[in-house]
Amino acid sequence: MESPLLYGLSLFIADTPWYVMACVPFLAEARLKKGAILLLGMGAGLLKAFAAGLTLALCSNWRDYSTPIYAAHTVLLLLFYLLAFRAHPAKLAYTLLLLQAAATTVNFSASAAVSLLYPGIQISAASTPAYTAAIAAEVCIAYPFVWRFFKGRLRAAFAELPSKSLWLLCLPPVLFLFLHQIFVTSIQKTGMPTSSISLLTLLVLATGLITYYINLRTLLDNARHMRQESEAETRLALQAADFEALTARIEMARAARHDLRHHINALRDFAARDDKEGMLRYLDEYTAGLPADEGPDWCENRVVNALLKHYLSQAARAGVRLDVKLDLPTGAGVPDTDLCVVFGNIFENAARSAAAAGDGAFLRARCESGESDLVLTVENSAGPAAHGEGLGLRNVEAAARRHGGAARFEEKDGVFYSRVLLQRVPPPAGG
Repeated sequence: MESPLLYGLSLFIADTPWYVMACVPFLAEARLKKGAILLLGMGAGLLKAFAAGLTLALCSNWRDYSTPIYAAHTVLLLLFYLLAFRAHPAKLAYTLLLLQAAATTVNFSASAAVSLLYPGIQISAASTPAYTAAIAAEVCIAYPFVWRFFKGRLRAAFAELPSKSLWLLCLPPVLFLFLHQIFVTSIQKTGMPTSSISLLTLLVLATGLITYYINLRTLLDNARHMRQESEAETRLALQAADFEALTARIEMARAARHDLRHHINALRDFAARDDKEGMLRYLDEYTAGLPADEGPDWCENRVVNALLKHYLSQAARAGVRLDVKLDLPTGAGVPDTDLCVVFGNIFENAARSAAAAGDGAFLRARCESGESDLVLTVENSAGPAAHGEGLGLRNVEAAARRHGGAARFEEKDGVFYSRVLLQRVPPPAGG
């Protein structure tokens, strides 16, 4: 006998954990508090369970209403995630497709297990309590593995991959979803035993999940390889520019030393003739011929300092008021490549945005290097050149996570705030 209460309970147990799991990759982009998100996720599962149980209680042909209920609930679920998180649609689509495949795999494997224990019985969430218990048991087994994957590799993929790659990543799950529906509909018409249908369907779903993982891993490895190559090229270019500037300064110093004795002889002649006015005039002419100052050094780290000189000089020429104090030593405990990603992207965006803000624009930056961490805070006038959610800031977030830290960006009242925390690796003793 079909029970509305059992059916609703089965759906709640089968769906709600996955609704909560879908929040894991986006917790860093949450609009609401974690407690509110958890309650909304559980409420979404409870709403679907209540609607399905009520339909079963009121309608003899309740199965005809399952598809409209599923579609309406999916729309509400999407609205919930868009309300709770600042999630890119491609990220959200891939997460939900992946969880749909995982949940379906759990449900079919539970059905296959129960059908082996109860041969000849029609397995149903509305009439077989053992099926509900099997789903609960398999969710408990699978949940920690999926949680770890979502918190680790999937978050990393979302941080590394551009939007175009994310949409391409959604294609295999979409194709497998349609193939799975066609396969299930076709095989059910063959009259095969329920256990055989469940096992074959489970094989198809397992193949799909393996394909999703391989595809994600391949794209992520390619993205990381491209990023590392780009960072290496940037570092080499900065070092080359720094070397050229150093070589030029050495040549200037050599020329100055060569000419210094001539200037000393000229000054001695002015002094011997007691020609104070001529000496001052000569010094003024000599000072005017000296090369212009290249600007201050902003930190001890040479690679980052070369970046800052470039971007902050652009901001200064645009009239931006600078207030920059950075404690960043040469041995910062963070690889120079990652420091270039963090400081380069943040100061490039800050300088460009502040320069576009017009009169009164400012850029304020502080960097503090503690024993175990490094904190960078930047505030700047937000002009029409918006920072947005571009690839540069995503790379900063990825670099922060690689070093056990975090990055937060916010625009408020015409000011853009950037804050980055990085965990330092202390130098070896005696090093």
